This record gives sequence, structure tokens and C-alpha cells, in this order.
Amino acid sequence: MSGFGRALRSLRWRLTLTYLVLIAILLAGLGAFQYVSLRGSLINARVAALSGDLLAARKLYASGDLSSATTADRVRTLGTLIRSASGQSVTVALLGPRGVLRVVIPAGTTPPELGPLVFASILADGTPSHQIVGSDLVAGFPVGVDDPALARTTAVVEVSEPMAPIDSILSGDLTGLAVGGGVLLLLVLLIGLLLTSSALRPLRRLTVTAGELASGDLRARSRLFPRDDEVGQLAGAFDHMADRIEVAFAVQQDSENRARRFIADASHELRTPVTALSGYIEVLRRGAAQSPEALDAALGMMSREADRLRVLVLDLLTLARLDSHPQQPEDFDLVAGVGRLLDEGVPGMPARVDRDLPGTPVMVHGDRGAIATVVRNLLTNACKYAPGARQVWSVRVDGRRARVDAHDDGPGIPASDLPHVFERFYRGEKTRSREEGGSGLGLSIVLGLVRAQGGDVAIASAEGAGTTVTFWLPLAAAGPGR
Repeated sequence: MSGFGRALRSLRWRLTLTYLVLIAILLAGLGAFQYVSLRGSLINARVAALSGDLLAARKLYASGDLSSATTADRVRTLGTLIRSASGQSVTVALLGPRGVLRVVIPAGTTPPELGPLVFASILADGTPSHQIVGSDLVAGFPVGVDDPALARTTAVVEVSEPMAPIDSILSGDLTGLAVGGGVLLLLVLLIGLLLTSSALRPLRRLTVTAGELASGDLRARSRLFPRDDEVGQLAGAFDHMADRIEVAFAVQQDSENRARRFIADASHELRTPVTALSGYIEVLRRGAAQSPEALDAALGMMSREADRLRVLVLDLLTLARLDSHPQQPEDFDLVAGVGRLLDEGVPGMPARVDRDLPGTPVMVHGDRGAIATVVRNLLTNACKYAPGARQVWSVRVDGRRARVDAHDDGPGIPASDLPHVFERFYRGEKTRSREEGGSGLGLSIVLGLVRAQGGDVAIASAEGAGTTVTFWLPLAAAGPGR
């Protein structure tokens, strides 16, 4: 397609040409109106001038002594006077008892004549009229001849002249209109292109920004608003869409990164017990089963590794269920739930756990099973990383939320590890070197489950000063104590 064809397909040219066509139609209408008005004005002016000439001729005719003249002489005299006044060919037609008597001045010429209908209307109404006959203007005027021999004394004087002078004026006017209109349309085209180019510049900016977004620059924005017009509204909606796209891509990228890290960490964690089990099986194959002591040791280690593998798989399943957001929310008494879980206990739990529980129920809204998993994980962590240390569990109402504090007098958590304790598969340096160290998923599960209920978790710890884990849950709609 040629460059001109591509230009015509652009919105800029289409808008400009549309308004150009409308203006051209308007100019053509105005020109036609002006032409018709001017033509009518020129013809009426010329007819008025001929009427004035006729009036002067009639005055001369009335001042003469024509009492002994025949009707033909009277008509010829009037025609001669009119021709002398107007300088045009004159035809005087008289309606008498013998019909229409026509006398042409000068004799021998054949001037154009009014049509029968126009002629009859002049006689009937007694008012002047005119008609374009060929290329001539013919004007008819009623006059009186004052001939006693005639039953009717009304005559019609027909005066004709060429339309060339009027046509010349009209032709010049048409030429001026055409040239002026052409120049005006050219100016309108140039100004229209400039105005539409300026008006469409924001749209071109939006096009460039869309291309930048498509090429991967998610931070590109049109930044055309605030504007009060439609373009400003479009730009605002476009930039808002770009913000949402950037956030969505960031969330997707973060999710993909977390999924990759999770898969890599899970593979690493699963590989350790599986490798250990494979090693012990190989040891048994090589004859360790012949020794009861070696067999018991190998089976004991295999049992521990299998148990670690089971716990790890259960934790991974919990995280998978957490990511899919399965919820069965209900209203239940948090005090009774925490007390029952402390009564059930976990392996390694000290014989006595201090409790600071209110005597009235604290009703919360959430998933009962998820909260039970949270309490068990916190209890297991305290027993694993602070074995034998004193524990204090408390439940209270904190504003519009219920608050649970789990404190232990253990060794505490180093400041360098504290910001990372909720990360999946994270274990501090002290924990890494201990055989009983967990998978690093316990607190991640706690954080995910509590936030899934609309709550939050915090941890406070210092080396040698113990650790306190706090989580909050939303109260039931009925409020505490009901």
C-alpha cells in the first residue's frame, strides 16, 4: 500500500478529511445561496431600471399631441420613446378589438417575447413581470394607450436585453467563490492536520507505552493524567491497567520463584532421609543382618529416618493444603481448644506447663483443625528446641482479636536468625548441627495457617532470655464470653 493510502487510513487524516468535506458542503451551499441571491438581485435591479426608463418615456409620451394619430402610430411613438430611454430593442403589444397588435421597434428585428401565460398575467393583474428567454431578459410592463376606439386601452410593453452583463458579473462571482473556497479549504486542511495531530498526540503516547509494555517494560506509563477530557480518562484507565499488570506479573514471578525454591528445598530435604534409608539397606545387604547388634542399630536408624520422612511429607501436605486455601470456618472456644491440646501434649513435653487461661470462653471464628495444628507445632517446637524448659501458655482478648502467647525459658534465638524463622526450610546455625533439628517448616505452617484465618503471628526472642510466639485470631461475631 502506498504512503498516501496508509495516511488515508490513519485516524488523523480521516478526521481531517471528514471535517473538510463537511466544510466544503457548507461552502457549496452558501455559494449556491449567494449565487441565486445575487442573480435575483441583479435581475430585479435591471428590471427596476427598465421600469424607470419606461416611466420617463411615458412622461414624454403624455406631453405630446397625439390626438389625430392612429393606434399604430401611438404605439410606435411610445415604443420609440422607450427605446430612446432604455437603449434596448422594444416590442410594444397592444390588445384591442381585433386582437393583439404588435409593433417592433426598430422594425425588422425579432426580439424575444414573453410567454403567453406571463403576458396574460400582466394584462389580468396589471403588474409588471419578467422572464428569461434564451439568453435574454424580457421585462413586461402594463401601459395605457388612451385610444377611444379601443374597447380595452391596456397595452404591454416588452423590453428585452441580453443577459451577458449579468452573466459576466455572476461568472466573476463564481470564480471568486471557487478560488476563495479552494484557498479556504486548503487552509482548513493544513490547520485541521495540525489540530488533529495535537489532539491525537496523547493517543500516540498511549500507543508507545503499550509497545513498551508489550516489549517487557512493565514500569512504562503514559502519565497523561490528570486531565478532564475523555483522553485523560482513557489514560488513567490505561495506567491503572498497567499497574495491575505489573502487580500481577510480580505476584506471578514471586509465586514461581517460591515454587522453584520450595521444590528445590523439598527435594533436598527428602533426599536426606531417602539417602540414609538406602545406605542402611545396603549395609544390611552386605551382611550386617548377621549381627543382632548391627541389625538393631540399622533398623533403629532406619525407623528414625522413616519417621523423619513421614513428618516431612505430612508437613509438605499441610503446606500444599494451605496454598490451596481449604477453609472450614466456625465459631469455637479458643480457651477450651488450647487447654485440650495442652492436656493431650506432644512427645518431649515437660511434665508441667503453666497456663494463664481466662475462666470465661473466648469465642473465635476460624478453622478449628488449622488452629489445632498451629498449637501443636508451637508446642512441638518449644519441646524440641528448649527441652525441659519452663513453658507458659496464655489466652486473652486483645481489642477485637483473641491473643495466644506461647513462652518458653529456652536458650532463645540468635538475632541473625530471628528475621528468617518464618521462611520455609529455614533452620538456624545451631539447629542445623543438631540431629534432632526439624525440616524448617513448622513456623512457616504456623504463619500460613494463622493468616489464612485472618490473623497474624509475631515472635520475640533473645539468646539466653527465652522465646515468645504470639498469634492473633479474629473474634466471633458474638464477641467474647458467649
